[in-house]
Amino acid sequence: MFMRKKRILAILCLATALAATGCSNDTVDKDQGTTSESGKSNDTAEEGASDGKSSDISSVEPDTTPITEGDFALADCVKLGEYKGLKLTRSVEAVSEEDVDSYVASQMNVEEVKDAKATVQQGDTVNIAYEGTRDGVAFEGGTSSSYDLVIGSGRFIEGFEDGIIGMKAGESRDLDLTFPENYKTEDLRGAAVVFHVTVNKISRAPELTDEWVLENTDGEYTTAEEFRQFARDNLETNKQNSALQAMRQDAWRQVEEGTEFLQLPRAYVEEGETEFESGVKQEAAYSGMELDAYIEANGLSQEQYENRKEQYGRAAAKSRLMLDALQEAEGLSTEDEEYHEGLEKLAESYGVDADTLVAPMGRTLWNSIS
Repeated sequence: MFMRKKRILAILCLATALAATGCSNDTVDKDQGTTSESGKSNDTAEEGASDGKSSDISSVEPDTTPITEGDFALADCVKLGEYKGLKLTRSVEAVSEEDVDSYVASQMNVEEVKDAKATVQQGDTVNIAYEGTRDGVAFEGGTSSSYDLVIGSGRFIEGFEDGIIGMKAGESRDLDLTFPENYKTEDLRGAAVVFHVTVNKISRAPELTDEWVLENTDGEYTTAEEFRQFARDNLETNKQNSALQAMRQDAWRQVEEGTEFLQLPRAYVEEGETEFESGVKQEAAYSGMELDAYIEANGLSQEQYENRKEQYGRAAAKSRLMLDALQEAEGLSTEDEEYHEGLEKLAESYGVDADTLVAPMGRTLWNSIS
């Protein structure tokens, strides 16, 4: 009985890892572009979450597993890899003083620096105006008259943020930079450009003092040191959870690598494609754009977008087949009391109730074990 409960928890953990990895295929990321004053996508200088890499699906090895129509037998679709006795390592990163400093700063409202002699430092929020030119001609998407940038966030191409450090409010500077070879906008890959940058305003978090702590924590903490300890405790908990999640993702990866996929049910693939498109539509709506315009703004042709959607659907189908096979191998049913006990324990480890844990997974693969 004890071992059976452990296996149920293992399957739940694998499902959690799946939800976190999102089937290993990214949808178009809303952070890939900023918005200029004209309302158009302004993602040329900014690398965003994609690190400036091309979003061309052709750079990913396409999945060619055959697709089966209509009804199917699970054994004809998947041969489950080994999922017991996996060798896993839980590696927890140490919390540094720099981590604590950054966390504390994130809890404080930044204030404009009034000292005219103050210069931009790492961690400051600066409002800048910039114009990017190539061979003396401004290129599309490389201009803004007012943009808030956190120095050290890595949101712009290499050298941009470092080039602003040391500048004063009102100062202008030319930055000679080069776009990365794998930049998502093909015309700018490897291009040498000049950004004329003006710092409009410098803002930073105030100094952490006992007075600030008393005023802003309603007396829960009374000294700066107590607040820093609170920050450290939070960061350590986050790193522990991240390490646990990474271990679960590794477990899923190991099982997936040993699993053989013979064919993919059309219904599973289409379900994944629907999920993908729904997510992209939500991101487009968030950006105030229609789907076609959003796809174009993120550097994808319609054909590339359809290819990406198909690959996501195929990956989702494989993940669902794996969970189906795990469920069958263990005789797991959502009507099983031990299943619910395992689910409750897993939810407790995340500090949420079971419904909260399952809800976001419904759009990935929890449907396969319900």
